[in-house]
Amino acid sequence: MCSNFSEIGVYCEKCAKAIESERFVTAKSDLFKKDDSRPSTMVETTNIPVAKTRDTRDRGIIWLGIGGAASMLFFSLMLYAYPTVFEFDPAVAAARASEQALEDCRLVFEEIGYMLSRGQTPDQSVRCPQSNGPNVIATTGDVVRVSHPNPGAYGMVAIYVPNNSHEVVFE
Repeated sequence: MCSNFSEIGVYCEKCAKAIESERFVTAKSDLFKKDDSRPSTMVETTNIPVAKTRDTRDRGIIWLGIGGAASMLFFSLMLYAYPTVFEFDPAVAAARASEQALEDCRLVFEEIGYMLSRGQTPDQSVRCPQSNGPNVIATTGDVVRVSHPNPGAYGMVAIYVPNNSHEVVFE
């Protein structure tokens, strides 16, 4: 067993190598430690803006797409429920109102046609909203025909439904 003489004492070779390694590591790590005794010329900031990562950008794009799709659905359903929201021309609004009135009258006469096909006579209260009188009921043989009293209000010559079909006839 050999002895090594160092500044701190006398050690065997094994212990001397361990102490020497420890001193080397300590010396190298001291180089990387921050020295608080030196005055620092750099100002430390706490809020350094960090660039967005790809994940957060992708999440933003996904949420933007979801929000866009939801707004398109909402807007299209609003237009479906309220089709006259963006109609500013009174002529177009009047044409749409007259079309809707004609469709409402067609539905009333279709209901009358179903009543006639079941063999019932329609009540006088079942009539179009813009009708100025009761419906005209005409019987020719075994064919019963219910006509609108004033089809000119809708721009038609005749509006009627026979008992053999629930189809409404516009002339």
